[in-house]
Amino acid sequence: MVSLRPDEIRRTLAERVARRVQGHGISRASVDGAVDKVLGALSEAQDEAAPGASRPEGSVVAAVTGRSVPDLASRVRGALAKEGVAVGAIGSATAGNHNVVTLSVDGPARAARERGADMLKVSVTFVPGEGAR
Repeated sequence: MVSLRPDEIRRTLAERVARRVQGHGISRASVDGAVDKVLGALSEAQDEAAPGASRPEGSVVAAVTGRSVPDLASRVRGALAKEGVAVGAIGSATAGNHNVVTLSVDGPARAARERGADMLKVSVTFVPGEGAR
């Protein structure tokens, strides 16, 4: 597995969200702000949950994006719970009608996460979590 620096994760997520909302009048500055807010919330939640602990080696960061889904974080958490996937830290942000949720989850249950995204009719992108912080 390739280790990604935090700035690489931030850039990758921002680029993916920008591509997803392209043509919908959402500025790159709004996308960058939303990604920064989500990653900040994710980092804070991880620090509160386990001070000094790093993510498990098999974990991934999942970025879930949806249009006009104001309670996306709770819907994602609920859908993953139904699939038996434990959700670690989670953060969310909104830019216009677009909602982004970034969460840390164990790596092995990728198919369950994809089914959850399909059920909610949202898109999901995965970034390996090893070395990310």
